Amino acid sequence: MVLNLAIWFAIHSVFRETVPVRAFPLSFDAPNFVSVDLWALGLSVAAAIAIFRFKVGMIPTLAACCIAGIILYLVGAIS
Repeated sequence: MVLNLAIWFAIHSVFRETVPVRAFPLSFDAPNFVSVDLWALGLSVAAAIAIFRFKVGMIPTLAACCIAGIILYLVGAIS
């Protein structure tokens, strides 16, 4: 259940559009790869590198991503 929720949040954070897929007993949202949000993808990659490569803690990484998101919003790069 936790993995399912993590995948759902990752898809809906990085991609602006998803397509519902219904096949037999399965149903899921497939990402539309054309609708990738480059800022969200960049922040996700930077956070993964900070955590796994440089061993930065979860709270400082989350705080840095929040600050970066606020700055991007204030300068008008994201809405």
